[in-house]
Amino acid sequence: MSILNTFRNASRSFFIKILFGAITLSFCLLGFGDIFRNYSASRTVISVDKARISAEAFIREYSNEKQNIKNNSSPPLTDKELKNIDIKEIVIENIINRSVFEQIIRRIGIVIPKRSIFSVVQSIPDFQVKGAFSERVYEDTIRRSGVGEGVFLAQIRDHLEHEQLLRPLVTSFRIPAFIREQIAKEFETEKTLLVAKLALDDIPVKKDLSDDEVKQYYEINKDKYKIPECRDLSVLVIDCRSLAGEASEVDPAEVEARFQETRLSYDQPETRDFERFSFETKKDADKAWNMINAGESSITIKKKFAIRSDIIRGIRLSDLPEQFGKDLFELTINKTSSVCSSGEQFHVYRLVKINAPKMQNKNEIKKQIREEILNERLNSPDFYEKVKSIKNEIDDGFGSGNSIDEIAKKTGLKFVKLKSFARSSREMEKIVKDEATRNELIQGAFDIEENQATQIIESKEDDLLSYVVYVKKINKADIPQFEKISGQVKSDYIAYIKEKEASKTAQEIVGKGNDAASDVKKLKGVKIYKLSKKDLIMAVQRQKMNGDIIKLLKEIPNPNLLLGVISTTRKGEAINCKLPEGGQVLIAVQDVSVAVTASDESRNIFKKHLESGASNDIISVIKDVFKEKLEIEVNRKVIEDLTQSNDKSEEND
Repeated sequence: MSILNTFRNASRSFFIKILFGAITLSFCLLGFGDIFRNYSASRTVISVDKARISAEAFIREYSNEKQNIKNNSSPPLTDKELKNIDIKEIVIENIINRSVFEQIIRRIGIVIPKRSIFSVVQSIPDFQVKGAFSERVYEDTIRRSGVGEGVFLAQIRDHLEHEQLLRPLVTSFRIPAFIREQIAKEFETEKTLLVAKLALDDIPVKKDLSDDEVKQYYEINKDKYKIPECRDLSVLVIDCRSLAGEASEVDPAEVEARFQETRLSYDQPETRDFERFSFETKKDADKAWNMINAGESSITIKKKFAIRSDIIRGIRLSDLPEQFGKDLFELTINKTSSVCSSGEQFHVYRLVKINAPKMQNKNEIKKQIREEILNERLNSPDFYEKVKSIKNEIDDGFGSGNSIDEIAKKTGLKFVKLKSFARSSREMEKIVKDEATRNELIQGAFDIEENQATQIIESKEDDLLSYVVYVKKINKADIPQFEKISGQVKSDYIAYIKEKEASKTAQEIVGKGNDAASDVKKLKGVKIYKLSKKDLIMAVQRQKMNGDIIKLLKEIPNPNLLLGVISTTRKGEAINCKLPEGGQVLIAVQDVSVAVTASDESRNIFKKHLESGASNDIISVIKDVFKEKLEIEVNRKVIEDLTQSNDKSEEND
């Protein structure tokens, strides 16, 4: 589908999205080039290579972003909640990203013809009357919106530019050579990581915690201590095999007699392996057929016609249509079938191998025959009537108020007791292997009252199994009184204080930006690792493991997190995340050794990285590669003054 068609198909609300998107300047990645082209001559606060953003333009976008976040939240955020969001950093990142994409688009040389822009405009339903474009409606709508036609058309152009950039990169991997090389080099770039853990045990907490503090924590977090409803259950297992008695005894003589009678049917017949070549046209298929029969190799055929072949193994004559199968099975080794069609493609089959018939092991066949005889008996009308009678007896027994002990004794069935069973308990897994049946049993057990039994529930996977659950006692959900669990609450409260303090410390360090690494280096037990994206990917794929990688993955068993750090974190910066066992881990980039050239190994890894489905983040990878190559300056002091002044002004209003 063409770029133009993509926009036409998605244009039902296109005008409104574009128009008001242009007004609010809220696009993060899709760019709004005019903000860089039409800035005023006032002071520059952000520069990305040759692009400049003025203080006036920044504060305008800051105000709009703040309003968007506030209004688009459900429910709308209060002013206090809004202060907890670092909006200025969001705006800085948005502006830098847009400018980087502008540079990529210009470098690749994407140019959108005017006719493409106007074709999109004419396809927008908002400008149409009875399915046809109306110039009058278009002009009236633009005039009433208060947005100039030039701004509106520029926005459409920017969308088309980005679509033209994104589509080949994300869907077809037709990445320009210079970008491929940059990314391959980025896979080689080595970063020195500082890893430090803020363990909860190392964080001091005042010893004189008052009972009131602990009790207040308990009151706020009562649900955390809620004991869920649980039940004392008995599960009656109706296993038809255990009811079979003499029916489960199979006479060896009967097995031997059936073996002699049917043994040939258990043998595996002759099979054949074929190589199949597939072509788009019959003309190519006929040419290839002549070349194969003239002795050309498979590699030559695939290279000449730019196709792939596949090996089809273990084909039996009975697997194929009668005449087609006869033709294929008359072939000799390395000979080919005539050209045949599957509707959309044309195929040539070459016989690769003939597999001789195989005889199964005699004991295995007899074991299989014994199972067949037993299943025949268990599915016989007589046995069915016996099982039906026992199930009726179970239903009548529970209906008459008999205990499960009495019913089990009378029917010869076994039952299993489960004490204090909760919905999340795992004990039922030992009794019922089938998950779907197990879930139905648990649901049934919690839908009935004390001294009641469920209906007989048939297994979803085994026709010879069914179950009944009997509820002996119900223990209602409850929250223990504070006095009974005060020790546990105090321990949880201390852990909460420590976690909060660890998180605060980590956030303060991360917030220092390019100076964060120096603070991480001072922390207790900091460890140093050197690795590249290539090292990490190869380690995860277990192609190549070095000592540092093994140690690092043991400390932080999250390759995606590490890949993100290596890809996006700059020299001096740090990120933090919560440890599963509690506490925080800080990862900082102390140094970056940029690769001068890319190796063939890195190019190959990058190619496989795309083919494995990792292409969905290729745009962000390209963006980060370009960021490393561009000179980016942010005047944070001026931005801080601007945003504080804007916030105070709005508060006074």
